[in-house]
Amino acid sequence: MSEHPYSEPVRSALAEECLAATLLAHCRWMDEATAPTAIDTDIHPDCQMLGHSLRAHGDVNRAVSQYFSVAMQQYQVVRQLIERLFDAPTEIDFLDFACGFGRLLRFLVHSLPREHLYASEIQADALAWVGERYGVHTLPSGPDPADFAPGRHFDMIWVASLFSHLPDALFRSWLERLAKSLSPGGVLCFSVHDEALLPPDMAVGDNGMLYIAGSENDGLDPAIYGTTFVTADYVKSVITETIGEHARVRRLRRLLAHEQDVYVVTGVHGPDLSPLAEFRCGTRGWLDELEVDQAAGTLWLKGWAGSLDEIGLAHVEVRLNDRVIQQEASEPTPRVAEVLGRPELARSGFSLSLPLPPGTDPWLALSAVAEDGERALIYAGRISTA
Repeated sequence: MSEHPYSEPVRSALAEECLAATLLAHCRWMDEATAPTAIDTDIHPDCQMLGHSLRAHGDVNRAVSQYFSVAMQQYQVVRQLIERLFDAPTEIDFLDFACGFGRLLRFLVHSLPREHLYASEIQADALAWVGERYGVHTLPSGPDPADFAPGRHFDMIWVASLFSHLPDALFRSWLERLAKSLSPGGVLCFSVHDEALLPPDMAVGDNGMLYIAGSENDGLDPAIYGTTFVTADYVKSVITETIGEHARVRRLRRLLAHEQDVYVVTGVHGPDLSPLAEFRCGTRGWLDELEVDQAAGTLWLKGWAGSLDEIGLAHVEVRLNDRVIQQEASEPTPRVAEVLGRPELARSGFSLSLPLPPGTDPWLALSAVAEDGERALIYAGRISTA
């Protein structure tokens, strides 16, 4: 376990054996031949994504749960894209561009051969970490797209949470540079913040973009890395201008972390994108309230969970040590439906009170389970009862 700068509770949460086992139980899509015996839960001390979650929630278990929940969402998206678009998924050369400290790669190395996996990142310490930790090829990046010279082409380039932070000029130039790094039948996938996420008092400019100089990563120059919102017309026009009118595009709305749209782009020699019409978004959920009543010896839980597909939610699975409860999620949640733009989530709430098991600090894990067994992590951590 790396030396983590945040606190002893963070180090303890990441080192918890039950966390690794819980994460593995959510990776049911992994091939048994390549699946690990446990998921690596170490996170680099300087990982901005975990740091952002800790600051946002002020709670170690919620932050760690969110970090890994988003990681598995991203892994599930990438896995589906590869399997739906390529005849021989394990033979493609894959580039995780702007990979950070490897939130996706910690899972992807168990689905694709390491010799076909490439990672690129502007942060040198992050690139060194993923190369050493996950055994993938590494390619340094920088602030100027013209300087990016991978020396090869890729069948798929995945770019999560980069274009959602770029100003107009860099948005265009990076899109063009990465498209040129594709093989003739390659696919470029990148995520953005759509204008629909903006509050009522903010709007994109006449060019279809709003760039705000500032982000969760204070180590990068705000002149080149901030927070970006765009219209769908802006994205499609930039694709046409930088890649060409021959480009074929599929937009997958609010696919990452309930927020970012994913655009899938390929050329005339690329794969058919029609299989993406039945793309699985999976299940989602969140734990809003967790209260321990020591006098009564009970644990109170309240949150929401739902399916974003035609395949419905079966139940919320609640694990408290060895006890497993299947909880219905049908209480009114109009705010969830409004914020996520999903009317079907208007009755997705759950609440329950459980007796605390004997002993101290029991392990709690919550999952949103679909009717076909697909599951998403809602919460995982030890509950302090002292």
